[in-house]
Amino acid sequence: MINVKEKKIIMVTTYVIAVVGKGGVGKSIITALLAKAISENNIYKLLLIDADPAYPHLSVMLNLKPKKSVESIRSEIIQNTLQKQKDVKEIAENIDFYVYNAIEESKSFSLLSIGQPEDSGCFCPSNTLLKKVIESISRDFDIVLIDCEAGLEQISRKVIENIDYLLIITDISLRSVDTAVTISKMGKKFTKSEKSGVIINKSEGNISNIIEKIKSHGLDLIGVIPRDPKISELDLNAIPMTSIGQNNRSYQKIKEILNTILLIN
Repeated sequence: MINVKEKKIIMVTTYVIAVVGKGGVGKSIITALLAKAISENNIYKLLLIDADPAYPHLSVMLNLKPKKSVESIRSEIIQNTLQKQKDVKEIAENIDFYVYNAIEESKSFSLLSIGQPEDSGCFCPSNTLLKKVIESISRDFDIVLIDCEAGLEQISRKVIENIDYLLIITDISLRSVDTAVTISKMGKKFTKSEKSGVIINKSEGNISNIIEKIKSHGLDLIGVIPRDPKISELDLNAIPMTSIGQNNRSYQKIKEILNTILLIN
């Protein structure tokens, strides 16, 4: 195994990784731990996108909360247009400026959040803007890590169309594996990614039937994360996942998985 700190994988273009899966499997936790692993040696310029409008937990797990969100930018643009403070052409030409002002930075990475809509209705308008943001902003970073909302919508609506790697998270329930299989099929249909991998999270006991089912559908199992009391403790007490110890067994597994993903590039 080649460690990331020993060998930098040369990024010719930005490498975009989307973290997807059924609700409750631990996508945000995995994303936060991957962010810690990626930024550990300050090799890559990393952008994290919290793309879950229903439960935007990633900022808490990273102790980094953006002052603005994609949704608040969208609302501001609408208000400026309606009040004729700015014309549509001027706003369109400066959309990147609005977005960059919403990105919160730490020493290790930057974070952008889609945010929660203030009004009732679907998340479609915010997701549409998010797609444009991914396309326009991501080129300024080496790696973009997207913590997607649960389920299939951001895939089927092509919000994450321009990704390089589809990282599917499952747990040890057959329902989550069924969702993973469907996500994999949808990913091939609606994204440009030619690479994907599955992580089994919260593993305990004999999971041979889960592993067999994943492999029987031709999915690439790239790692198994054990059910970890330390991760549960951090999550329950809203303590940033980035505070997890270097020697934590789950974190070491995450670093191995990260090497697998980056060495594919």
